[in-house]
Amino acid sequence: MSTFRIGAIGIDSSHLPEFTKRIQALNESGATRCRVTRLWTDGRHDVPDERARGWQALAGEIGVRAAGTMDELLGDVDGVMVLAVNGNRHLELSLPALERGLPTYIDKPLTCDLSQARQMLDVSRKRGARCYSASSLRFAAEITHLPRADLGRLAAIDSFGPGQINPAMQGLFYYGVHAIEMVDAIWGPGVKRVSAIRLPDRDLADLEYHDGRYARLRMERRGCYDFGATVHGEKEVCQFKVNLADVYGGLVQGMTRFFAGGDAPVPLRDLVENVAVMEAGNASMERQGGWVDVQHVA
Repeated sequence: MSTFRIGAIGIDSSHLPEFTKRIQALNESGATRCRVTRLWTDGRHDVPDERARGWQALAGEIGVRAAGTMDELLGDVDGVMVLAVNGNRHLELSLPALERGLPTYIDKPLTCDLSQARQMLDVSRKRGARCYSASSLRFAAEITHLPRADLGRLAAIDSFGPGQINPAMQGLFYYGVHAIEMVDAIWGPGVKRVSAIRLPDRDLADLEYHDGRYARLRMERRGCYDFGATVHGEKEVCQFKVNLADVYGGLVQGMTRFFAGGDAPVPLRDLVENVAVMEAGNASMERQGGWVDVQHVA
């Protein structure tokens, strides 16, 4: 079976070597026909240049060749990973691949602007380009193996996670995306409105859903680096802390299945709603926690 060639766009994230080594290992074990073969950067990095070049060098050591231009990369691959760390750049870096109809994975966050996310969705639909994004938290074993039958119909979630801030990405878009996608992975879309506040050491957000579900998110900057949740069902309550040992493993396996022709682990439309949720949360912070309606995504 022929190799499915993946091109990486952007080198300023540790995800470049981390994802690449896992994909290459799956390929060498016969678990996937996918392999990362090319990479490209326009030289604009949102981390110190030496760090970005170090990650590029690690990818090069396991068989990834640099392309001189975006066109050169796109002409020599079957699918694309957009790995630039700054979500504000994801639209410009993904559009050339989407316009060509190439299957495209975009690292979290999908983007930091709802209008850009809508544009991605529109181009994906028009060009038939399969596309998605994901936080690794979607694939935590505690979430994929949640005892749903024991819990009954889910009513509410209290989740927690780190709340690091990146000046390049407004408010919730940098690390809030992990907590929001963790909740979304548990019970799907449908957020009606958001109330959020920013305190010196944490962000707090409440999500009210159209069907009555309710989620409260706590994102700590002084607490330890852990994710988890209390899930309230009609029959029982389940509490968990995520084992972070190999959340990348589940994320990468989902990527390789997607590139090999399988369904995306999450529909792009739902990811666009998550961008709308984060945008509403940021607007709420500017209003000292006032409720902000989430814009509808068709």
